Amino acid sequence: MVKQSTSEMRKALRTKRILSIQYRVVKTRLRKADKRWHLSTTHDMSFLGLAFFSDIPLHVDDIIEMNVVMSGILDIFNGYGKVVRVEKKVTGAFFLIAIKFFDYKQTSRKKLPRTAGVAGTSSRRNRSPK
Repeated sequence: MVKQSTSEMRKALRTKRILSIQYRVVKTRLRKADKRWHLSTTHDMSFLGLAFFSDIPLHVDDIIEMNVVMSGILDIFNGYGKVVRVEKKVTGAFFLIAIKFFDYKQTSRKKLPRTAGVAGTSSRRNRSPK
């Protein structure tokens, strides 16, 4: 069993895994953000998020779409993440970006107008048999 230090603030254990990642910015507060797809590698990951290296600067609260792939054929994760930490690395011209996974499509959907009838039932189910 691995014991977490008392200063550790993460809610999930992370593991050092180097996997390929493809990512792009979906939503940012900057007007001229680079929204093209970029390739990189992960630094570590857990079931709540991951950290990866980036050659472009991202900002806290940016939303990115990403695909994490093992050996080029096995999809590990396809979805969205929110940037929670950005560290500029002194040894090179790159950044360590920490991402928290989240369901961007679910939170960005507009609420649909409520229809008459019981919630969760469709009009097809309420039809009388012929």
